[in-house]
Amino acid sequence: MSSERRRISAQGDLDGACFLYSIVNAYAALTGGAPSFGNLCAALAQVEHPGDFLNPSVGTTGQYDLNYPLLQRTVERMLALLGGESPDSQDLGTQHPDSQPPGTQHSDSQHPAQRFHVQRIQGPLTVRSAALVPDARSVVILRYQGSSFFADDMDHWVCAVAHDAASGCLYVACSVRHQRACIGAPCGYEELHHPEVGRWSNDQLCPERAHTLVEGEVFRVRLVGERGEGYDERAMTSPCG
Repeated sequence: MSSERRRISAQGDLDGACFLYSIVNAYAALTGGAPSFGNLCAALAQVEHPGDFLNPSVGTTGQYDLNYPLLQRTVERMLALLGGESPDSQDLGTQHPDSQPPGTQHSDSQHPAQRFHVQRIQGPLTVRSAALVPDARSVVILRYQGSSFFADDMDHWVCAVAHDAASGCLYVACSVRHQRACIGAPCGYEELHHPEVGRWSNDQLCPERAHTLVEGEVFRVRLVGERGEGYDERAMTSPCG
């Protein structure tokens, strides 16, 4: 690890909130920094069925199971609020996520609101699928079942931040990697920097490790900037917060 500071958020031992952590880590990967505490509180306060995420045996296998509009709505709302959108602009009803773009954002000269575009990717996919490859403007939030490079027998949400074309591996920000590395001593936790996109990873999904990507539970997230289609120079130069 290049320094002692962790850049990828880790979840607790007593929750099933990896989906929520993957969204926060997507925000950090795209913007190069952690959300403010106020924005994080606003984002978490509007999460539907919060009890599912407080139970480590539930997570998105309860009310969120196969509920693609709810999954996408949660990603969109959390990212909007993490990025500084006013909570008052958020429709907390049952509006379908495709019916209109996220609400009007507030901004000021010091902290302009950030906007994100979220697209659900349908169909069966593998880590070699071109649709999953993150680029300098986007990351991918996904759920997998099986084994990553560092963990076995998982049912887990992660944020894919970079890709290695030669090996076909997706480099991911994983919210439980730190726990699994630091059982006993010494702690074997490391984060890998990807200078081509200015992001950090701490685990990999590779073809040689048996796993499946859960069909329909894959979301490409693009940061929308002044240059039009998802661009932010900070995501090219700064580590995750």
